[in-house]
Amino acid sequence: MLVVASISGFIQYLVDGFINGSAYGLLGLSFGLIVAVTGRFHFAWAASYAIAGFFATWLANKQGLAPVPAVVIAIAGAIVFGCLCELLLYRPIGRRLGPQALLAIFVASFGVTIAVGNLISWIVGNAEGADTLTWISTTSQHIGKITFTTLDVIWVASVWALGIATWALLRFTPLGRRIRAVQANEEMSEAVGINPGRTYIVVFAIASLLGGWAAVLTAMKYAGTPSMGLTPVFYAFVVAFAAGLGRSPLRIMVVGTLLGVVEGASAQVLNVNWQQVVVFAILLAYLVAKAAYAWRPRMFSALRPRRLAATAATTVQGG
Repeated sequence: MLVVASISGFIQYLVDGFINGSAYGLLGLSFGLIVAVTGRFHFAWAASYAIAGFFATWLANKQGLAPVPAVVIAIAGAIVFGCLCELLLYRPIGRRLGPQALLAIFVASFGVTIAVGNLISWIVGNAEGADTLTWISTTSQHIGKITFTTLDVIWVASVWALGIATWALLRFTPLGRRIRAVQANEEMSEAVGINPGRTYIVVFAIASLLGGWAAVLTAMKYAGTPSMGLTPVFYAFVVAFAAGLGRSPLRIMVVGTLLGVVEGASAQVLNVNWQQVVVFAILLAYLVAKAAYAWRPRMFSALRPRRLAATAATTVQGG
């Protein structure tokens, strides 16, 4: 059922969607970096996310630690967890099963995610830490009838700063060139002296850092809980695959932001309860389009006549 809304109300939903979508871009970048470079379907990314967001909240609110060291310790824990998943779980499975390891890694990763959530709840109790991390101000700001908070400004600025920094790292630094070399051809990169195993660990560390900061932002805006990573990993998956694995971090950030804007618009035009349905529909449309292209690529030739014409002209000239 369509909801009739004022223009200012619609713009507010778009602004909220832009804020949320910026975080979706960072989630997709974090998750997609691991899948694109290592080939690991790291579903336990959700557990790493929860470790950062939950323990930052728990250490600051329940143990009396200052917010900055609490956040640093929590994100460091998420990084260590992600690296240990690769070293102790994924790598042994990969060595044993080779190309057939993808499903086994996913199943093992899923099991770890459930186990970690239950373990946290058992150790600290279900009620512990299920509140908001108090650190950055949530004072409301207004531009006309549009409302946002100081935290929202820092949210958008920080996630885009991390996205741009990741893009610069991959594009301009020796470490980034090593990561891209392993992503492009692992055997060839090893032949020229790059250690793929070490590069995998670096990628897990970077991705866990990105996801960890997104979790801390979520804990400040909403709450830190042992299961807080389950919904974000879904958004991370959608954004990573919709943007394309191995694509530029800036592209992934833009796709995530657009997804958030569409989600926000759907909440106003349709209903708030339809937001995740819209995201599912976007994912379904993407998968259907990919399957159709793989099955009948000529069906899509009409969508890119200029590119085909240019290719044909180049071929004729070369001949």
